[in-house]
Amino acid sequence: MDKETPVIDKKDNRGRPIFDFSPKILDQIKELASYMCSKSEIGRIIGCSESTIQRNQLAQEAYELGVAQAKKTIRKTQFDIATKLNSSIMAMWLGKVYLGQTDKIQNIDDNVPLPIYDIIEHEEPKEDIELKEVDNGK
Repeated sequence: MDKETPVIDKKDNRGRPIFDFSPKILDQIKELASYMCSKSEIGRIIGCSESTIQRNQLAQEAYELGVAQAKKTIRKTQFDIATKLNSSIMAMWLGKVYLGQTDKIQNIDDNVPLPIYDIIEHEEPKEDIELKEVDNGK
């Protein structure tokens, strides 16, 4: 029962080498992410896989910081278009997205006239009346 325990040789160079996320590489990840490059694209550029970027906390933080920078740039550009170029379309879009504004006009006035169907007592259902009105309009 005297078996030798195998010793793991630390000098064994099998397998893929560990990717070194140097400060220069991390800056490159941040810059590429600020141009909205995907992790897969960034991995191809810097020489590692997407999963390597995802597993490394520093690389993941650099990527997220770059994406946040890209979003900030896009928002600033949109805001500048709305304000400096007087774009009413961009201003309306920003109002809808960030302020919850809508194009729908909501009438909350209690003095609104009743629909014609509530006043007229007719034996036919509303759908039939509506179809007749549409047919007569042609």
